[in-house]
Amino acid sequence: MPGPQFFHVQTYSRKPNGKGQSVEQVLAEAGRAPKFSQHVAARQAYRIVFGLSPQEVQDRHDEMVAAGGVTVALKGGKTARRGIRKDRHTLMTCVASHPYLTAQIMGDPAARADYGAWVDRNLRFLRGLFGNRLVSVIEHVDEEHPHLHAYVLPLDDPGCSARDLNPCWIAKTRAEAEARAAGHDDKTAVKLGNLAYRERARELQDQYHREVGLASGLTRTGPKRERLSRQQWRARKDEAVRAARTLRQMEEMVGDLTDREEALTRSAEEMARDLVAKLDQAEALFAEAETEKALAVQERARAAAVAEAQEREAAARQAAAEEEARKIRVLAQKEADGMIARAEAVAADATRRSEEKARQLHEARQAFEGQKAVIARHAAKEAAAVVVQVIAGVLTGSVGMKPDGSGWFIRDEVLRRRVQALHLGEALRDVVAVVSALWDRLTARLSAADLSGERHNATELARKLDMPPFSNRRGGFEP
Repeated sequence: MPGPQFFHVQTYSRKPNGKGQSVEQVLAEAGRAPKFSQHVAARQAYRIVFGLSPQEVQDRHDEMVAAGGVTVALKGGKTARRGIRKDRHTLMTCVASHPYLTAQIMGDPAARADYGAWVDRNLRFLRGLFGNRLVSVIEHVDEEHPHLHAYVLPLDDPGCSARDLNPCWIAKTRAEAEARAAGHDDKTAVKLGNLAYRERARELQDQYHREVGLASGLTRTGPKRERLSRQQWRARKDEAVRAARTLRQMEEMVGDLTDREEALTRSAEEMARDLVAKLDQAEALFAEAETEKALAVQERARAAAVAEAQEREAAARQAAAEEEARKIRVLAQKEADGMIARAEAVAADATRRSEEKARQLHEARQAFEGQKAVIARHAAKEAAAVVVQVIAGVLTGSVGMKPDGSGWFIRDEVLRRRVQALHLGEALRDVVAVVSALWDRLTARLSAADLSGERHNATELARKLDMPPFSNRRGGFEP
């Protein structure tokens, strides 16, 4: 069973500290060099989770230090370039340990899977925290607890200061500078800096718990830290495991919903393309109508010109035959009026057809948006109804866990197909296990009559809440 999280950050220089630790020593120990790993009873090869091997980190570190340097002030206002001092901290390490015993992850596939997910979460956390400065993450499984070592180099800093990569050290230096700027003496500034360091360290541990520990079922602190009894500590660990399981189930369900939303989006895009094609067709028809309207105008102008010519001809012949000219004018006017009326009718019909096409497209677009919303609501309601059907099935005995522990079953073929269609099998497995266990305990305390009544109530409730799968008799959306 998981326990408290462990995450530690420390920096080292090439010069050994009081414990004999140095850049060379910690990297050689990580590489399981015999001289520096006497504390390991049965040494095993490390595994590279990300980036470089310990020896490659050493080489990259040495190249960085050789190329680095700092500018120092000399007497007389002059400056000089100096190499990196051996006592400058040039390597930062992070150690994360899992509360499982190494023997557990080697012998238990479930524990191994939990541990593998924990490793992946650590890698995402470290890359998010340090970016390209993270050069290596290795794994050790030859000690009591499996653990990770991460190595971070100040590659973009000519001064090669690894301390400036530590979020806690950054908070400390900033607080000291602000204190001195405010007029405090050095002793007070250092005190305020140390307070800021500890506060940032707590925030870093909280961040690690949010991004790694919580989803892995680890507690933020151990039992001694909070002075918990054994029973309280066991309850705290159980609560952390349940929270992690719930978080993973929620992540899986969100992933399923995302997949369904993407499928709906693709369908909507296809229908949108159909609408665009039909809109283009309508625009072409509108352009054709405009052309017909222009031709009608030209025809009307031609007709007017013919009438005017006929009128001039009639006027020219007025002297010879006034009555004949009058008759010709009447006939010409009638012909012109008929042609104008026909031209106006053609233009009006073209305008009406264009407006009708635009109205039909608008109605189709509204119908599509309504169908899309109905499908989304129905999908959510159907998923909830299927969950209720499965839980009710546990109470009636048509759903339950297989005796051999290989999974769970659904005797109702229709319900099984609905669960498969909605991709809810993995998400409901643990729910069925929990409800089955609770129901088994409850049935032991109920009489036969009470048990039959509860099963009948569950069946009736599931029937009332059930809803049929969504279907479209027309075979899909129609724009």
